[in-house]
Amino acid sequence: MKKICALVLSLMLMLGAIPTFAVAEDYKEPITLNVYNALANFSGVQAGWFAHELKERFNVTLNYVRDLSNQGGFNAALSSEEIGDIIVLGDLDNEFLKGFDADLLYDWSEVDLTPYTNLMANTKDSMDNISNYVKNVRDTEGVWGFSQNIALVPGTWQEMQDPTYAMQIRFDAWEKAGKPALNSLEDLPAFMKALQDAVPTNEGGEKVYAYGGFSDWEDCVMKFTWDLMTYYGYKEWDFLGVNYATQQVVNPLDDNSLYYRALKVNNQLYRAGLFDPESVSQNFDTYSQKLSNGRYLMTLWGWIINNFNTAERAADNIGYTTFVFGDGAPAMDTLSTTGGTWPYLIGANCQYPERVLEIFDWLCSEEGILVSNYGPQGLCWDYNAEGIPEMTEFGWKCQEDRKATEMPAEYGGGTYEDGENKFNNQIILLEQNVPGKTYTFSYKGWPCYIDRYATNLSKAWTTEYANGAANGAQLYRESGKVSIVPYVANSYVKTEASEESKSARGLFAPVMKQYSWKCVYAESDEEFEQLWNEMVTTCKSYGYDAVVAEKMVDIQKCFDLINATK
Repeated sequence: MKKICALVLSLMLMLGAIPTFAVAEDYKEPITLNVYNALANFSGVQAGWFAHELKERFNVTLNYVRDLSNQGGFNAALSSEEIGDIIVLGDLDNEFLKGFDADLLYDWSEVDLTPYTNLMANTKDSMDNISNYVKNVRDTEGVWGFSQNIALVPGTWQEMQDPTYAMQIRFDAWEKAGKPALNSLEDLPAFMKALQDAVPTNEGGEKVYAYGGFSDWEDCVMKFTWDLMTYYGYKEWDFLGVNYATQQVVNPLDDNSLYYRALKVNNQLYRAGLFDPESVSQNFDTYSQKLSNGRYLMTLWGWIINNFNTAERAADNIGYTTFVFGDGAPAMDTLSTTGGTWPYLIGANCQYPERVLEIFDWLCSEEGILVSNYGPQGLCWDYNAEGIPEMTEFGWKCQEDRKATEMPAEYGGGTYEDGENKFNNQIILLEQNVPGKTYTFSYKGWPCYIDRYATNLSKAWTTEYANGAANGAQLYRESGKVSIVPYVANSYVKTEASEESKSARGLFAPVMKQYSWKCVYAESDEEFEQLWNEMVTTCKSYGYDAVVAEKMVDIQKCFDLINATK
């Protein structure tokens, strides 16, 4: 088809019949690309403003084929010998190698990549990292894709403002409670009880809980227990916790492990009426709505706080701000030009690899990054007279009230949230400077963000809690209470698990999840200990210890690599 189009184009040019541009545009027939995305919270056709952008620019519709209710979705895709046209996976080991071994991944070396200038400028190191991995484990040459969270300068901190691993506390509740201290994990129940007593209901009169969660992001440990460990510097290595700064490892099922301590604290929160009892049965959407409605006084991540924080609330000192345990040192990722280990791939059966690469190339450009994250230029944001991007007033509405802000029909209609980019992760790390510019990809580094949120809330937090730090990331830097994750650790590709380990994990993982939640909902210390012991005994009977031993060998290899690069 390409050869025919090229011949027709040559003849037309010879005859002067039609401009080149018109032929090129006519060639882009409308197509639908199926997307298998293990990281998505969505399945179905991309709608709204992002769908409108893709249609206008590329004449492409994205259909997310992953069935989130089907826990065996990837294996089902493999058995059908069709994963998708665009594939985004959660790691480079198990699922990636399954797809590779089944010949379901497209080799990009079959395409001339030089026209995709943004892709080559920003993801080349990441492409090489994946190619080298495949060469090492499967002795096969090729180009297979790139990964997420790519830094343009090695060693970049992942966040410049609100850290991902940051305990977020409602500052207004803390002030009303008399500014209680939070010295350790075990202080959390008394600390949160004081805050809940100070703010027992939200603006609509609904009951406020200190804390709540959801279960649909879990397949082993309980996330809303496990993530408390990040405030002591631990990152997930499957179900284990690894502190790359101290090179210590938490085995969750060890006696008095940090995971055990966090479960006990959550159980104490529940028994004191501080932990939302609906948590185990609700999903991310329900949790987010409750957070947006002011029904929680603590949340676990910096990226989610603008679901509640608004300029109007901040003017009244109401909103989430970063807090730390007195004895803690939260994890802070540093990133490399190779990115992380969540690969973006093309399916071997894709009929339009060049069209996919066009989209990838745009998503790696400044324009593509800003549009895909913040909405249409001119409507939601634009460049000012100095060439610096800034949010429009409508753009602020989109960021601060995603669910309720209606998009104009000419931009795709629906709410802003309906139309958000469903890839659900970053290719190029947002919180870093645009090359050669004075501003970041992230709107949190734009002057307009600082102006909007340099409010009573941020000033009060800076003065009363943060000892002069302007934001959470600066608090970490200036206090020294931070556990740095070296970028070599984030780009380390884990060794593929043995078949024995995969089989054993498949048996004990659901037990760990189920019993962790049961422990949180225990009505007494005695019931908690009984459930904990049942969990440990059952998991170990399924081969848990052997899986841990295998993972520890790989973790030590990662530590050795870190030590060799110091």
